[in-house]
Amino acid sequence: MTERRYEAPTLTAALDAAAGELGCGHEELAYQVLEETGDRVVVEATVDPQAVLGLFLRRVFTAGGMEIATELTSENDALHGELAGADTGLLTRCGGEALDALQYLSNRVLDARLGEHPAVRLDSAGFKAARRERLARLARREADRAVATRRPVRLEPMTPAARREVHVALADDDRVETDSDGTGFFKRVVIRPRRW
Repeated sequence: MTERRYEAPTLTAALDAAAGELGCGHEELAYQVLEETGDRVVVEATVDPQAVLGLFLRRVFTAGGMEIATELTSENDALHGELAGADTGLLTRCGGEALDALQYLSNRVLDARLGEHPAVRLDSAGFKAARRERLARLARREADRAVATRRPVRLEPMTPAARREVHVALADDDRVETDSDGTGFFKRVVIRPRRW
């Protein structure tokens, strides 16, 4: 989002004007005071994706009665959220389905609020790296089985993020090809032996 200028007699009034026009709260604004005189304040403001994400996650965790804190950083054109707290196990059990769903919803919220925004990547205590390794081992083992039996192997239904890990793990394996099968959020990866 591009920054816009707002002028008012006080900083609060300038921020009220910015928040009103941009459709957000003060806590979701990124702003810089450009000029401040006795009776005039000029600010440049925009909606801050990191602030919108942080507020959304706080509201979700509060509404769910969950003890989860979020540390947000911005790097490599993505917003990274490291989740920590007593209730993160609720997000990482069942293969991280809830964590993937929360990441998906976070991206949808930013889509609705901002249009263009950095991608949201959520994790907790290295869960996604460990899952990536586990899924890569599963993918290689099942690729070997597909080649040995010369039959397709269908994996259990997975979230889009988990399916992507399987596809990436086998992308350079010339012996097999992969695709997703099914409808909805949870689909199966099918590993097929290539025909020579």
